[in-house]
Amino acid sequence: MIDQKVSVVIFEGGGAKSPIEETMGEVRKQVTLDTIEKFRRIREIDEIILCTNHVDLAEEAGSLGAQIDFDDDIAAYHFGTRLTNLVNDRKLENVIYMGGVSAPLIREDEMAQVAIDLKERKNVVITNNIQSADLIAWSPGKAINYIEPPPNDNILGLLLRGIGMKRMLIPNSPRVNFDLDTPTDILIYGLQEEAGSRSRAAIRELDWDDSVVREAAKVFGTTEAHVVLTGRVGPPVMQFISMNLICHLRVYSEERGMKALGREDRGEVISFVGRLIDLAGPEGFFKILAEMCQVAFIDTRVIFAHKKIQPSDWDRFNSDLGRAELVQDKFVKEFTEAARKAPFPVVLGGHSLISGGIWLLAEAIAEERRKTQAY
Repeated sequence: MIDQKVSVVIFEGGGAKSPIEETMGEVRKQVTLDTIEKFRRIREIDEIILCTNHVDLAEEAGSLGAQIDFDDDIAAYHFGTRLTNLVNDRKLENVIYMGGVSAPLIREDEMAQVAIDLKERKNVVITNNIQSADLIAWSPGKAINYIEPPPNDNILGLLLRGIGMKRMLIPNSPRVNFDLDTPTDILIYGLQEEAGSRSRAAIRELDWDDSVVREAAKVFGTTEAHVVLTGRVGPPVMQFISMNLICHLRVYSEERGMKALGREDRGEVISFVGRLIDLAGPEGFFKILAEMCQVAFIDTRVIFAHKKIQPSDWDRFNSDLGRAELVQDKFVKEFTEAARKAPFPVVLGGHSLISGGIWLLAEAIAEERRKTQAY
């Protein structure tokens, strides 16, 4: 008889190499605990397994009812091997995998539907993104034995699809697409009423300046605002903004899937925005943007990949926060400083910023306008 039990497997661990990563890590722990508590309320989910190397997180998650798979051997860690061994050792049949801060705003009914689909369909892989997913569900669990253990979760869905499993997508929403990879994501998350209580408390304790994010959201919400989005922008975001907001939208969408498809690792990323920066320089780039927009949201990871630089987490995260004085890489420092000096609010971040993050901001603006009948 086929086991219909649905298991959620959450990975949250790692080792911080700098103070800003330590701060990020503490917030991530609280988000993970809020997620576990939320999932415990979903009757379609039978068990939650947390894989971690954090003793404090393991203890608190265990007190919330999660099962703990603890391993603090960071040197020997390999994502795909760890996940494969866990699925086999526990004989998991219907598996929902996610990172600890993947889709922290996903609703209970959305997760319940994923669990139902796993029970009702077999040889299926369900993801929140076609190319670079971080929430992947599949059945049967043993299918993971027929793929090469991936080094990260971004390509897990593609690999399972590649062995012939039918792919399903979780219905698009900002909550499904939004995760917390960067400080910018955390600042946006802190503005959401649906954020968990532990998470909100942790974010209130941060010494991060969120004034640029707040000002950008304010400008974005004005009628007929001129808005620029650059980077790995997907069609659902553009469609939602176009259908729900009255604004002038300029989108430069490029290099979607650059990580999952290996283009970044192979040095193949070519960016139109990056070429413009090559020609005009960071300050010149923002002077050009000033003629076109009143607010900009920029996925800097595409630009960095185009420049063939791999900034440290310290540099990337401080750049996101506008702390140019702390950035060590010459280009990243110059670009961050130019963004900070731009005569309009510029929000810097990664993929989640211009997918789920900007969508969340747009949704809030649209809802407020509906309430006040601004249309």
